[in-house]
Amino acid sequence: MKVFIAIRQTSQKDLAQAMGIAAPTLSQKFSGRTRWNMDDIEKASDFLDVKPEALVAGQGFEPWTSGL
Repeated sequence: MKVFIAIRQTSQKDLAQAMGIAAPTLSQKFSGRTRWNMDDIEKASDFLDVKPEALVAGQGFEPWTSGL
């Protein structure tokens, strides 16, 4: 997700605001202290203009490969 933030030339603060959460809360999500949920992923993907699966690929949650 940090790559998409850099590509879009935005900031974590802007992403947090778009997601409706405080910047420290987003920082906790990035550090792994707080879990991401599907609502978080959807809001972040809308803001970053990418498909939600682009944000979770390689993170252990890849619904298109479940059952393999």
